[in-house]
Amino acid sequence: MDQTAAPRSPRLLLALLAALLVVVVATSLVLLHDRRDAAGIRVQRPADIGNAGWTEDSAGRAVVAARTAATTYFTLDHRTIKADMAAMRALGTPGFVDEYDARAKTLAERIVAQDLVLSARLPRDGTATEYLVTDRAVVLVSVDVTTARVGAEGTTRYRTRVGLDLVDGRWLVASLDEVA
Repeated sequence: MDQTAAPRSPRLLLALLAALLVVVVATSLVLLHDRRDAAGIRVQRPADIGNAGWTEDSAGRAVVAARTAATTYFTLDHRTIKADMAAMRALGTPGFVDEYDARAKTLAERIVAQDLVLSARLPRDGTATEYLVTDRAVVLVSVDVTTARVGAEGTTRYRTRVGLDLVDGRWLVASLDEVA
């Protein structure tokens, strides 16, 4: 060890750390200001604080739309499969409907071939807003799905991430994915 080297000044280190802190705070303030000023985009308050938290404001309607979509998506009956799938299509954006239709035929064939009846039930307080701004939302929804066929029945809990777009004042499903 070289004992002739001068010890580093703790003041220099403190000054560097203080300057770094100022740069980080200034950058954060600029980014926050830019985000708030984005044209037409406004962060919304979550609307999923218990069932009593839902209202008829935009945030509340997003949560209700996500819950409706999750229930509709998982409610399928081999006797009414076309109507069930049409109900899901009615809740989606054109892009979502295209994706849904790409998988719908195979799913419908399986449900009819096995005489399945799937019914969805939402557990109390099983919804959480993940992302919510003026015209886009992502809502996590838990769904208990009971699958029944002659001689057998079972219930499985699914967690879904429902992406929504606000289109002409109505929240429409843009994506619906199962969350592991």
